[in-house]
Amino acid sequence: MENMDSEVMLNDGAKKIFLNADGKNGTVSGELKAFLDYVAGKSSEDIFVKKLKCAVEKAKKNREWRHEYMTLLMRDRENQKIGEKRGKIYETISMGRDYHIPEEEIITRLRTKFDLTEEQARAYLDEAE
Repeated sequence: MENMDSEVMLNDGAKKIFLNADGKNGTVSGELKAFLDYVAGKSSEDIFVKKLKCAVEKAKKNREWRHEYMTLLMRDRENQKIGEKRGKIYETISMGRDYHIPEEEIITRLRTKFDLTEEQARAYLDEAE
């Protein structure tokens, strides 16, 4: 695989393939090209793409699916905020250790900066080892 970033670890047990709809590198099948064109907002006469477009339009009109989609979107945004906070916490720990700040001081900074309990701060510190 060209341009693969083996440093990215998702650790969720799933296999994922990331496709760039506007990519120029490599060759793909006509069917995949038609799908990628659809994803990029281009029209296509491909039968699969036409069926997919119909299914998407039908899903957009389904009130229950729209509600579920919005619920998932809100959950994803909340999870993103949590992830960003966790990233900042681990960055703070890493910097504290880089500058040889004592663990008790790192815990105090975590508690103050991120509104954590002592137990939460210690758990993050232990996870970061």
